[in-house]
Amino acid sequence: MYEKFDLFTFLIGLPLAIVIIGIVFLINRKIGKKKRWFDERYNRIHEKARSYSWIATTIAILVVWMIVIVMEGPGLTFFLLTGLWIVHMVSYTIGAFVGNQDN
Repeated sequence: MYEKFDLFTFLIGLPLAIVIIGIVFLINRKIGKKKRWFDERYNRIHEKARSYSWIATTIAILVVWMIVIVMEGPGLTFFLLTGLWIVHMVSYTIGAFVGNQDN
């Protein structure tokens, strides 16, 4: 299954992709500031989008968690998903706490 997977290419490609995404993000941000794309309406739309995305991710993690428990039992995947769930929920708690302090 893993004979054709080249770990060296993966380890080179992943940081390269992160750098390219960062450059594109900075260019987009610079152009957006000049054209005034990032107003209050933009921020409100993206706050709602992140909220819907968080809910979808929560449901997806729970569904995948149940599938992993049924198919594989308590193994590495189960514990990775458990860690992901803990990070997901703790980050929400911290975000809610910070948001509550701002308002």
